[in-house]
Amino acid sequence: MTKVSVIIPTMLGREELLRKLLSTVPPEYETIVVDDKDLLLAAKRNKGARQATGEYLLFIDDDNYLESGAIHWMLEKFGKEIGVMGMVACYQDKKMLVADGGSMRSFVTGFTRGRYTNTQIRKMPEAVYDVDEVANAFMVRREVFQDAGGFDEENFPIDLDEADLCKRIKDMGYRIVMNPKAICYHRSITYSPVPDFRRASNAYFLPRNKLNHQRKHLNAISYWMHVIVFLPVHFCIYTTALLWRKKFSLIPPYIRGTWDGLRGRRENKYQPR
Repeated sequence: MTKVSVIIPTMLGREELLRKLLSTVPPEYETIVVDDKDLLLAAKRNKGARQATGEYLLFIDDDNYLESGAIHWMLEKFGKEIGVMGMVACYQDKKMLVADGGSMRSFVTGFTRGRYTNTQIRKMPEAVYDVDEVANAFMVRREVFQDAGGFDEENFPIDLDEADLCKRIKDMGYRIVMNPKAICYHRSITYSPVPDFRRASNAYFLPRNKLNHQRKHLNAISYWMHVIVFLPVHFCIYTTALLWRKKFSLIPPYIRGTWDGLRGRRENKYQPR
């Protein structure tokens, strides 16, 4: 059996990014590129996992590339108690600065806190550390991934698909960790506490999927506490931020995503109106 299967979901027009990533994946690992234009991110990841033969599945988005030895360090530290291990992502244009060090989530409020975001990589701990969720580049033991049922592509076609998978695997009794020695470089804008969206589909899916996530993982009392108390806070913060950033065109899909989340809609395609 192949030790590691590297699963890369990609899109048309990102061929240069893909080539850069592939050039940093050691040839001894199975590489599966999923470029099905009819599928969104979670479905692409599931399709790649079905094709994989590796004991471990490494999911990595095509706007990354790997530091030398990154996969080796993942395998070196992947104990039996670990369900998911994330790579620490540094900015491609600021290679000593952490873009994503994993996140902690308050499940009632729905707010998340990035660990070590914008910290110098040399100030990171040496040992793996626990988080609630990972994103962007992460490894899962294939057996655990299958037992968890893979990504929920119906509720989370893009955005929060990793968060949902991590929650289910954590509930199975496994640790969710980040490995500071396993580094990738992510094509990302510098993180800001002021919310932002890159495109209309993200502005739609994030609020919708947040509500799907809360509904799925909270009991009824906690869910309605979130809707009554914290959803208005989220709504005010995001709409105010979009107004401040002058991204007026993203406010209607954000409102629609919030409304569809309250209604429990699960369409896996974003259709602008």
